[in-house]
Amino acid sequence: MGLASPSGTSTPGRAIPPPGRRVRPALWAALVLVFLWAAAGLVYPPITKYDLYDPGLGGREGDVGLYVRIYQGVPLREIARPFRYRVLTPWMARFAPPVPPGLLRYFDVNDEKLVKYRFGIVNMVALAVSGLLMVRLCGALGFGTRDAVLAAFLYYTSFPVINSGGTPMVDAWAHAFLLLGLLSALRGSHAWLFVASLVGMFAKETTLLIVPAVLLLDLPWRSKATRLLAVLPGVIAYAIFRFVIAPGGYGAPGDPVTAFSNLMWRLGHGPYLLWILFDGGIAFGLLWPLAGYGAWSLRGNPRDPLVRLAWLVPGILLVPFLIGSNIGRIWFYAFPFVIPLAVAGLRRLLNESDGADPPHAAAAGTNAGLS
Repeated sequence: MGLASPSGTSTPGRAIPPPGRRVRPALWAALVLVFLWAAAGLVYPPITKYDLYDPGLGGREGDVGLYVRIYQGVPLREIARPFRYRVLTPWMARFAPPVPPGLLRYFDVNDEKLVKYRFGIVNMVALAVSGLLMVRLCGALGFGTRDAVLAAFLYYTSFPVINSGGTPMVDAWAHAFLLLGLLSALRGSHAWLFVASLVGMFAKETTLLIVPAVLLLDLPWRSKATRLLAVLPGVIAYAIFRFVIAPGGYGAPGDPVTAFSNLMWRLGHGPYLLWILFDGGIAFGLLWPLAGYGAWSLRGNPRDPLVRLAWLVPGILLVPFLIGSNIGRIWFYAFPFVIPLAVAGLRRLLNESDGADPPHAAAAGTNAGLS
């Protein structure tokens, strides 16, 4: 049974903690340990067992190869656009702590494994932070603690996270800063919005999703404007870096006309529609129908933050076709909305199975949730 909402109605599926209620520090400490352990399990196989330049990650001339070259200090003008602008993770990997010398005698270590280790340590922290932020975001959306932890579990067991979250890629920190920005937008934390934008844009430009998210929230225009102003310095800093400090060079075509032309070519050569179904489908796998059911169950609450943010999902699904990029990993950037919707759908099914009244959307304010 959920906690009472401000209107006094019961919300079994998505409960808002009463004013002043805080989650115990011991719980957060436990979650830190659990999520670090989960993150360690995700990064260990890529460090010890995967080929550094796996073709599935782009190989030497694709994504992973370019990020490794940034880590190695290759001048950015020699790195393809837009990869050259995603410098945060490769630069952080340079400062990862070394392998304890006493352990080296027990492992077959070579230069490539050391590269994978440094990226793995950086991404392990990012994945743990992402799990904690997923819990906080779900709390801000009105979910109870158990459902919020379930959402974090679904994040960790998602195909893109398992497949590439611990590899020398930049998505783990991109996920973390996207979550931080969305949480800060919901809670009205301008300082953290500033941090999420200023740092997150250099993890990956997907941090820009914060902007339409702010515009979609059911807030007074003055509140939206102040949140957008907090994001603006990061956008300006990224623009200066991209168009003034490191402009030009070679890279993937960035104009929609070329991307559309390439899309038409792919549709006419080979079973590309089947590839879209496969690669896009595994972004969330069998969570897709649960998320759809969750969205349907909340249809009567158009002002609910999750319902409003869910309008970003169709736009994210279109992005790969506009820029001619990978499908599944781009679609997965809808995870801050799709996973909570899946949890809402599952919770509704569980409540109906138990004979409880079906949950309805909590009247979640911007300050609701776990603290």
